[in-house]
Amino acid sequence: MRTTPWIVPAAAVCVVLAGCGGGGGDGPGDGGGSAGNVPGTDVPAPVQTSIADVIAFAKSLIASTSETSDPVAIEGATLATSDTDEPAEL
Repeated sequence: MRTTPWIVPAAAVCVVLAGCGGGGGDGPGDGGGSAGNVPGTDVPAPVQTSIADVIAFAKSLIASTSETSDPVAIEGATLATSDTDEPAEL
């Protein structure tokens, strides 16, 4: 049979691609970024380490608020804090 030589490499490619795929976005606000979200929340992971990211996240929530949007899951996320940064306007 002449068709069998390509079956093994094709099956190997399928297995490799199946292992890398998915991404599994956690809901609104995921943005497809490489950092992803805090597990079980809609909060981007960088807000746990940078106050600038906390402010940017808050501004994006304010800008996208509507009466018909789903609530944003934030429980379980620990937001970054700073005792030295100046207050920022929202």
